[in-house]
Amino acid sequence: MLATLMMGFYIMYWSSCLCYLIPVLVLHFSNSSPDECPECWMTGLDSDSIASRFQYALFIVVEKLSASGYGGYVPDTDGHIVLSCALMFIGRVLECYIAGMAGRKASKLKFQEIINQLGAYTCQKQLPTHMKIRLLAYYYYRFRNSYFREKHILSKLTEQLRQEIAFQSSHRLVKNVAIFKELPNSVLRSIIKNLRFELYLPNDVIVKAGAAGDCMFFLSAGTVAVLTPTGKEICHLDDGAHFGEIALLVPDQRRVASVIAIEVCEVYRLDRKDFRKCIAVHTELFAKIEKIASERIERAMAIEEQHKRHLMQNTVPANRKFFE
Repeated sequence: MLATLMMGFYIMYWSSCLCYLIPVLVLHFSNSSPDECPECWMTGLDSDSIASRFQYALFIVVEKLSASGYGGYVPDTDGHIVLSCALMFIGRVLECYIAGMAGRKASKLKFQEIINQLGAYTCQKQLPTHMKIRLLAYYYYRFRNSYFREKHILSKLTEQLRQEIAFQSSHRLVKNVAIFKELPNSVLRSIIKNLRFELYLPNDVIVKAGAAGDCMFFLSAGTVAVLTPTGKEICHLDDGAHFGEIALLVPDQRRVASVIAIEVCEVYRLDRKDFRKCIAVHTELFAKIEKIASERIERAMAIEEQHKRHLMQNTVPANRKFFE
C-alpha cells in the first residue's frame, strides 16, 4: 500500500512539473511573456515565485486527475485541452490500479486472517508443533497467500463457463497424462468435469494397501512412492501418472499397494460412479487402463512374493541362532 501511495505522489509531482514546464517552453520559444498570453494559467497569479506557480500547477493536476470539476481553471487552448485530457486519462488509470491493488490486498488480508484463526485453533486444541507446520504448509500451498471461496465463485457462473474453467485449470494434467493425449475433446471434457482436486503433503498416505477402493487418481504434479503391503518399495510415480484403477476394474478387489506422497502432490480423484460413466464406456481408453492395471498387479505380486521370501530367509537363520 505504501508503494502505491508513493507512486501516486510521484505521478502528481511530475505531472505538476510538466503542467508548469509546458507553458514556460511555449512562452520561451514564442519570445513572449505571461502578460502577452492572457489564456495562460500563469498570467493571473498574484506571485511570480516558483513555489506559487508549482502550488497552482499542483492544484490543476489534482483537479484533472480526480475529475472533480473545473474549479478555478478552464482550458481554452488546444494545448491546455490536450494536457487536461491526458491528466484525466492518467487519473482514471491510476484509480483502476488502486482499486485492483485494494482488491488484491483484501484477498491477502483475508488469507492472513484465516492463518491467524488457524493458529488460534491449533493452540486451543494443543496440537503438536509438527502438526501446526503441516497445517500451515497446506494452507500456504493450497491458496498461494490469497484466500478465495471457489465454490461461491463457481456458483455464480454458467455451466459452460464452469466446464471451461475446469478444462483450462487442468491443462497440466491433460498435458502430462499419456492416456489422455489421444482422446477426443468431448470425452476429455467429460472426464475433467468429474475430477476432484486434492492436495497431499509429504508422507501423506494417498492409498493404503488392503483398503477398499472406490476411486482412482491422476497425479498432476509431484512424486509418490508405491509400496507393497509389507512395505517393499515398487517404484516412484511422478507428473502424469495414474494409480488406484485396479480396485475399480476388478469387483471386490482391495488395494494391492500403498501410495505415499514423497513431496507436495497435486492429485485429481475420479470416483467409481464417474469412472463407469466416463471411462468404462470408452472402449479404447478402458482397454489401455485395463492392460496397465494387469501389468501392475503382476508386478506388485511378484515383488511382494520376492520380498516375503527374502524376509523368510532372513528370519529362519535368526531363529536357529536364537535356539542354539
